[in-house]
Amino acid sequence: MARTRSFDVDQALEKIMIYFWKYGYHATGFRELTTVTGVKTQSLYNAFGSKEQLYYQALKHYVAVTKQLSEQIVQSNKTATEKLQELLIIDWGPLPYPQGCMVVSSISEFDQIDPQLNQVANSLFTDLKTQFINVLQQTKSVLRSDLEIESIASEFLMLHNGIQMALRQQTDRDIINRVISTTVQSIKKE
Repeated sequence: MARTRSFDVDQALEKIMIYFWKYGYHATGFRELTTVTGVKTQSLYNAFGSKEQLYYQALKHYVAVTKQLSEQIVQSNKTATEKLQELLIIDWGPLPYPQGCMVVSSISEFDQIDPQLNQVANSLFTDLKTQFINVLQQTKSVLRSDLEIESIASEFLMLHNGIQMALRQQTDRDIINRVISTTVQSIKKE
């Protein structure tokens, strides 16, 4: 008969995601994860598998949470400009999440860990690009006619990734907001 777990797996995964997000894969060991979760090493192994599998699950969790937030942003009653700004920054509000994007911050480690992680990252990037397209479609009448919506969405995705690195480096928010404002203004008709 299997033993019941003495901890909440989802709550532990959330804490693990935050730790990997802050410190990266290589700087994180099971000792740190057991400390942050309060779960014994063997119990973490039993629930999640190896460190690689645990990281994979934490990254998938991050992508799911980010997709959920991006959908909320697009479905909100805010203006298209506000939606674009929020998609570019992805502000977690009161949640205890680190600045920046877990995927963007750790993408250089993926091939060293498991090439499958690139698939997880690409699913996030595809979703964000789709969300940018959805918002841009709503404002098609005010966009410059010489620009293609898909190209603009790709540009916004690249800008989003750069902003995530800037947030991680604690760049002044005023600078980031000016970059966003200039970019959004550049796609509009004069």
